[in-house]
Amino acid sequence: MKLQEYLKEIAKDFHLRHGFEFGFTESQSEAHFDLTTQAAMQYIQGLAMSGKMGELQNMFSSGADAIKGSSYYQELMQKITDTYYGLDWTADKKQQLAETALAFALNGLKQRFEAGGYSNDLQGVLSFIGLDGGMLGLLGKFGGLFSKFRR
Repeated sequence: MKLQEYLKEIAKDFHLRHGFEFGFTESQSEAHFDLTTQAAMQYIQGLAMSGKMGELQNMFSSGADAIKGSSYYQELMQKITDTYYGLDWTADKKQQLAETALAFALNGLKQRFEAGGYSNDLQGVLSFIGLDGGMLGLLGKFGGLFSKFRR
């Protein structure tokens, strides 16, 4: 999937800009960036499967600021900080790492989205992340099916 390729590229820059701030070696920066983005991607996949494609479109086309205003933000932050169980840091410092890494990843994805010339609609987002238009119909059908069971 293209999204993983983009995140791999972005991860290299994370240490250069934020590694010192958190006292990380390069490998620690990469590991925690990976933990952050993996937790975020699992959460985002859940949004997609529940039919919340508008949220995904907004995230990739608007960057980190778009998600901070989302009703899903605190839930996402909790999922990410839960992955930092190996750090003996305070909850506030883990939250700071989660916010910094996620914002860096989302803003990097936004830059790649814009540089790639993708259209600012759902089809453009699907192309950006490496899914075709047929996947949209499938996600919508699954989202509708799963939402019936959540009531």
